[in-house]
Amino acid sequence: MNEKLKYYSQLDGIRCFAIISVMIGHWIAWDTENPILKNAPWSHGVILFFVLSGYLISNILFEQRESIELKKTGFKEAVKTFYIRRFLRIFPIYYLLIFYLFYINHNNTREIFPWLLTYSSNILQGITGEYVGDFNHFWSLAVEEQFYLFWPFLILLVSKNKIFRIIIALIIISFTSRVACVYIGKENWMLGAYLTPNLFLPLALGSLIAYYKRYKETFFNALNNSIFVYASGIIYLLLYYFLHYKLHLHIFDAIFDEYLFAVVCFFIVLKASNNGFTFISKFILEHDLVVFTGKISYGLYVYHLFIIGFFWNYLSPKYGLGIANKHLVWLCYFIVAYLAAILSFYIIERPVNNLKKLFNYA
Repeated sequence: MNEKLKYYSQLDGIRCFAIISVMIGHWIAWDTENPILKNAPWSHGVILFFVLSGYLISNILFEQRESIELKKTGFKEAVKTFYIRRFLRIFPIYYLLIFYLFYINHNNTREIFPWLLTYSSNILQGITGEYVGDFNHFWSLAVEEQFYLFWPFLILLVSKNKIFRIIIALIIISFTSRVACVYIGKENWMLGAYLTPNLFLPLALGSLIAYYKRYKETFFNALNNSIFVYASGIIYLLLYYFLHYKLHLHIFDAIFDEYLFAVVCFFIVLKASNNGFTFISKFILEHDLVVFTGKISYGLYVYHLFIIGFFWNYLSPKYGLGIANKHLVWLCYFIVAYLAAILSFYIIERPVNNLKKLFNYA
């Protein structure tokens, strides 16, 4: 395995905290009076996922670009391998779930099925400004799949000296697009939050990490410093506390909040991309349970919003789980989601992912 593509356990550790953050936001934050649980930006775990995904996928594409330049593989073969491996990792549990829910006519599945089928539920929500029930979190999966429809072609086809400019252009497009959407959709915050161009920035920042690591090693090493992680984190928290929590500044929430958090994620992912965290951070991020949770985080993400209905409509009446204490209820959600993700990982995801061996990168 090429050193640039070697496995770094701290990245899975980051996945663990990203998915836990999302689950807290969806299960707990709205149902508690605790000021920290209620007001912390838990949903930004998705932004961390975007930065991480942008890094991992771009690093793979840069590796393939070099293989093409060295005549180890061709452009068509590289693209085909990329999409086959992407298909094997992402599509199986997603499509198995939505087809099953279509079959049993779960809630609004049939009503929005074309949007689910085409990974475009984010567009539906951006247009209508309405939640789509248990499928609401699929907007982020749609954003990623839409981004990766064109990103491989840019990385593999444009000249090397233009890649950096393209990444910066995506960041500028993202900011401009979000500002326009916020202005146009004043009463529809989803227009600014869910459309793919508005999320180019965190994905592009992840790509920038891969670019620096591969082509600007000196600069990468300079950025690989804990001071940037902690300083950016503290600055973001202060801004969030005063501009969101105290002043309720709309322009901060609508435009700058996620982008500033993405900068924090940039430094976190950059450091973890080399297993650079040390001491207590290293112990936590590389702990076996944390790493394993990161490995099953995709299943946790896909299933977690369905757990509430499954628990109350099936498990609770079937087994007489009339739990009144909401803290115990939250614990049950985590246990059920974790078990579902483990079963999914071992029964579906890992066997399917093993097929990737048939489609190795050059």
